[in-house]
Amino acid sequence: MGKIGFNKIEKKDFNYPEVGVGIIGYGFMGKTHANAYKKCSYMSWPPAVIAKLIAVCGKPELEKDTREAAFRFGFEGYYNDFELMVKDPEINLIDNCTPDDLHYEPVMAAIKAGKNIFCEKPLAMTVKEAKEMYYAAEEAKVKHMLGHNYRFMPAVRMAKDLIDKGFFGTLYEFRGKYLQSYGSDSNELIEDIWYASGTRSGINLGIGCHIIDMARFLMGEIKTISAIQKTFNITRKNIKGLIEKVDADESNMSIVEFKNGAIGSIESSGISFGRLNWHTWEINASEGSMYWDLENPNHLYVSMRKTPIKEITGFTKVSVTQGQGPFACFAWPPGHNIGWENGHINELFHLIDCIINNKDIEPYGATFYDGYVIQVIMDAMKESSLNGKKIEITI
Repeated sequence: MGKIGFNKIEKKDFNYPEVGVGIIGYGFMGKTHANAYKKCSYMSWPPAVIAKLIAVCGKPELEKDTREAAFRFGFEGYYNDFELMVKDPEINLIDNCTPDDLHYEPVMAAIKAGKNIFCEKPLAMTVKEAKEMYYAAEEAKVKHMLGHNYRFMPAVRMAKDLIDKGFFGTLYEFRGKYLQSYGSDSNELIEDIWYASGTRSGINLGIGCHIIDMARFLMGEIKTISAIQKTFNITRKNIKGLIEKVDADESNMSIVEFKNGAIGSIESSGISFGRLNWHTWEINASEGSMYWDLENPNHLYVSMRKTPIKEITGFTKVSVTQGQGPFACFAWPPGHNIGWENGHINELFHLIDCIINNKDIEPYGATFYDGYVIQVIMDAMKESSLNGKKIEITI
């Protein structure tokens, strides 16, 4: 018996462009990206861009978990082998959300299969791998994008546009920090500290790369860097009560010179007690200053030299929830605040739009080239910290 008044919708009645998506990994970032792809499809109206969730991929020994994740996230199915996933003809875009040390092989396999590719940051574990991934993607002429989602927070994009339009004049100084507190307790078990366990990537690879990218995005290329890296807790207990050596960096501080003549400081830390996810920066320039804080993402603080009344000084708290700018299609009514997830939604919408309409990922999106350059900078920081010298960045 039919349902009275019910009108069934047929997919054939709509002709919205689609991109078939396959995500490798279903942990924190896999869930984040699945959420973003789904929201891209119904928040961007108009124009509608449909991310078709084809498959998620996990390890063969974790098939039950992979199958459950595919169901929960709304995928059509799943794979236990990324080599098979990248050959799926329905998938146009491979999204690599695996741990840091597993980025290289799936990305190279996807590129070889001619798939557009998104990779979470950092691009790789070494400069050599990052360079190979960048050149391979360029040679294959596929769209390639790296997960620096903070470029796509509305306040950051507003800042970028204000700088590019010349409103701030000559850039003088940049101060950037990305601080967390996971390792601030020396008695914390190593398994509970993400940067010291698992891939043991360290703070710089884990979150420092974000603030390096932010410095380059807003200020331009880095010319030289002088850095100190430190591991304060060189041993930690594991869950079995055994002592393990910690090689991962916990704190990084750098002084940089930019090619445009500006100077700056860049910090990242996993031992800053009280700081949960504090990504913040300030820019000082000839015509004003501005700053932003990820833990208060809905506002950009701006102070301009040229004001209607010269007695008006200090910073103005500018709301970025007005439904204007490049992310207007995702905006709720003014004052209905955004959250951390919005950076990923905006980022992945940009990627899908670039694929469907053959647009350039740059300058707003980070590409594998950016990942390669950031890897060079992070290596220079290590070298500087070891020998106490200023290092010139050479690409």
